[in-house]
Amino acid sequence: MRWPCLSRPTSIAGRLTAFSAAFVAGAILLASVILWFIVAGVVREQIDQRLDTQIEGVRSSLTVSENGQLTMASQLDGPPFDRPNSGWYWQVRSETSTLSSRSLERRALKPGGRQADWRDLASARPRPGETEDGNGRGLYTRTLSTRIDGQLVQITASAPEAALTDPAFRSLMWLVPAMALLGITLLIGTYLQVRFGLKPLKRLTTDIAEVSAGNRSTLPEGEVEELKPVATEINRLIALNERRLEEARIHFANMAHGLKTPVASLTLGLNDDNDASGGLRNLVLRIDRRIRHHLADARKSTAGQPSDRHVLLRPRLDDLILVLSNIYRDKALSVRCEVEDRAGIRCDPEDVDEILGNLLDNAFKWASTAVTVTSTRTGGLVAITITDDGPGIAEDRINEAFQPGMRLDESVQGSGFGLGISKEIVELYGGTVTLQNSKNGFQAIVTLPVSRTGSS
Repeated sequence: MRWPCLSRPTSIAGRLTAFSAAFVAGAILLASVILWFIVAGVVREQIDQRLDTQIEGVRSSLTVSENGQLTMASQLDGPPFDRPNSGWYWQVRSETSTLSSRSLERRALKPGGRQADWRDLASARPRPGETEDGNGRGLYTRTLSTRIDGQLVQITASAPEAALTDPAFRSLMWLVPAMALLGITLLIGTYLQVRFGLKPLKRLTTDIAEVSAGNRSTLPEGEVEELKPVATEINRLIALNERRLEEARIHFANMAHGLKTPVASLTLGLNDDNDASGGLRNLVLRIDRRIRHHLADARKSTAGQPSDRHVLLRPRLDDLILVLSNIYRDKALSVRCEVEDRAGIRCDPEDVDEILGNLLDNAFKWASTAVTVTSTRTGGLVAITITDDGPGIAEDRINEAFQPGMRLDESVQGSGFGLGISKEIVELYGGTVTLQNSKNGFQAIVTLPVSRTGSS
């Protein structure tokens, strides 16, 4: 089971910051422990030097009297070895006598550490140990085993354990805030470093969005060496896509040219005798109009002339609504258009008329009393919603409405090609067409890319 607070960050910046925070925290903790041991070691060395100096002073002043007793040539009870019960003691023991500091008050120190052996005599260096005084206080000891005039003598000097730990703890009181401040500084530096380091990625994302919006044709090379191959590959894909699109348009133009002659022959072959209602001729004229439109578009692409990519929605909708209101004037529909004057899309005007004309025609055809047109902008897309208060479509048959030639109600006049054509054109621009039932009737929602100068 993974706790929510321990989930992995989903962004590169979050991952880098989280890893850096964990690494800095670990490094600070390790550095603090190391510094603690260093401070404790330095304090211990100072205590060792102080006790060893006292031991050497005592050893130098020891003599053996004629009766074999140890005596001292000089008094060595200087501070802090002159304060009773201070923990700073020294003691000399032999087989015949015992000498001690004034601070020990004639009590004996318990032996600390291991027993002396020949190695201690050979090294002539004090060995560390631990013991307690008469009050139960912990003591740190240094003991030297040596010979004075042939007698085996053990010289011990002690310091309270607090003399080793207190300075280290006092240094820790400064060390902890200093390390915390260092950690915060490193984290702030890491955060700024991540933001600065990821700026080229953010700039690359913005440039890709500009290419997608049509504001630029290719990505700039970039200033960061690691991202230059990325920009190069994306530009290569853009160029490849443009070439394929141009080839597709050329193939489509060739196909349209191939269809143009049969359609013209079909137009000439239809008359009042074989098409009394004119429905077939009307359908052939629509096919011919679409072929001419795509031929013109293919010619523009082949010639390298960019098509108009900025169309204001409101004027096109007003014209379409006016025409359809005259066609369906017998229904006396209430039509409301709530599209802002500045709302614009990146689409050819003829395609806009074809898309919205088909959808509005369906809305007018099926509406009982009202048709409403609204638009909203989300990111780089404009959603145009056409709502009618008609009966709608059964949920299990909505997808069938896009099939070419499919008429869900044969009692109503129509060819069954309008929705399919609209969907095909919309998808060429990277948009979508959605049909759905609503509480107010039926809705057709078209999403198309925003024009570079249009807004909503």
